[in-house]
Amino acid sequence: MNVIFIDFDGTLYNRHDEKIEDIEKRIKILSDICHQYNCKVVIESAYKDLLDEETLEVIEGTSWLVDIMNLFKKYEVEVIGRTPTVKKYTSTSKSSYHPIWKEYEILLYLMRHPEIEHFCIFDDDDYRHLNGRGISDLERVKEYLITMQPPNPNIPYETVLQESDINRVEDLLKKENKVRRLLLKYKKTLNK
Repeated sequence: MNVIFIDFDGTLYNRHDEKIEDIEKRIKILSDICHQYNCKVVIESAYKDLLDEETLEVIEGTSWLVDIMNLFKKYEVEVIGRTPTVKKYTSTSKSSYHPIWKEYEILLYLMRHPEIEHFCIFDDDDYRHLNGRGISDLERVKEYLITMQPPNPNIPYETVLQESDINRVEDLLKKENKVRRLLLKYKKTLNK
């Protein structure tokens, strides 16, 4: 099975007040990618916690998220799940944690779903600034990452899924799944 792990902010939209027509164009691009490469989608956005883990129904009343989920259905983007929420402590204090640590969430999802043979990640930014330092939260899966590029080079923070990203997917889906081997090796050591 081929899977795309997708972030929402910076991938499908830049602002929550963005026109639904603009978001729809990007979901259409995602749909084209999914159909061309036979991919299913797993949500790795922070907003995944607003979705029921089993049914993927919106559990909190955010209309833009309802719109996105409805557009996935309209364009036949098969969403098969969402990554679990992993909390990572960022200091010696056990009360200080960074609620999103995407690499662990993706790795845990892959460990729980051995049927996933190939994957890629659509995300706009793989660095979080924790404790004043830039620390990647996608370091272990970085080689499977398609970082969204700014459509307007004069506005570097504006990043979204574009037509040009379609061509970037094929190489990643053909890539040997080294992460899977690493997980299997790790799992075997745990069973000893």
